[in-house]
Order: sequence, then C-alpha cells, then structure tokens
Amino acid sequence: MRKANLGVAIFLFVLGAIVMYDAVRLGFRWDPGFGPGAGYLPFYLSLGVLICTAIFIVKQVIQLSKIGIVGDKPLIQEGGLKPILWVLLPSTAMVILISIIGLHFAAFVFLLFYMRVVGKIGWLECALVSILMPIGLYVVFDRLFLIPLPDGMLGNYIKLPF
Repeated sequence: MRKANLGVAIFLFVLGAIVMYDAVRLGFRWDPGFGPGAGYLPFYLSLGVLICTAIFIVKQVIQLSKIGIVGDKPLIQEGGLKPILWVLLPSTAMVILISIIGLHFAAFVFLLFYMRVVGKIGWLECALVSILMPIGLYVVFDRLFLIPLPDGMLGNYIKLPF
C-alpha cells in the first residue's frame, strides 16, 4: 500500500510539473492593462499540486525508511476486487454504448442495469429513474442550453420523440 501511495504521488508530481511547464509557456503573469495570462490559473493549481505531493512524497520516504516495506498491506484486500469490477465493467460498457447508441440511451441502459442488478432496487424505481434521468438530460442540455450531447453512430436513426 505504501508503494502504491508513493507511486501515485510521484505520478501526480510529474503531472503537476508538466502542467506548470505548459502554464509558464502560455504566460502566467497578471498584466495590469490586460488581466491574467492564459496559464495563470493552471500555474497556481499546479503549484498547489506540486507542493502537496512533494510534502506527501517526503513523508512517505521517511516512513518507508523507518518502517520498511515489510508488513505492508496489499493495495487490494482479499475480496476487494469484486466490488471494483462491479463499478468498472458497467462503466466501461456505458462508455462503449455511448459511442454506439448515444448518451441518452446508454444512460438508460446503464441506470437500469446498475440499479436493478447491483443495487437490487425494485423494477418501478429502476424504470422511473432510468427513463426520467435521460429525458431530463435531453431537455436541459439539448433543448434548453442547446448543447448537443453525444449521439453515437446510430444517433441519426434513433432520437427522442420530442
């Protein structure tokens, strides 16, 4: 577990350094007559990430040097992979379905499956949520805000009737 924490912290530190480099390239200073440069917010956010991850890395290295890796708990406890897969596999299927049938119908399938199979919720509640939620997404984004959500490959053939 400590090795995994250290690995993620190092990854986030490198990611923060990349963002900071690009923010400097874009210009992160505040010009009095113009305002903030394009990299202003990314620079300070990445600075925060770098400071926090550097502190965490130092703490982890000190702990590892004192305690060592012996007795380290595994990253995923016994029996812990099954709940992770119950989230990962349906989510992956939804992403694939979005590219085929579009976001609205993929959300319907995902919500119906996840609520019924994983959550063991009754059919009435599953049907109501899995029908009303995509309709709500459609009305709010496609109709009110005029932001089209992904239609998928079959988007021209299957549309909501309103």
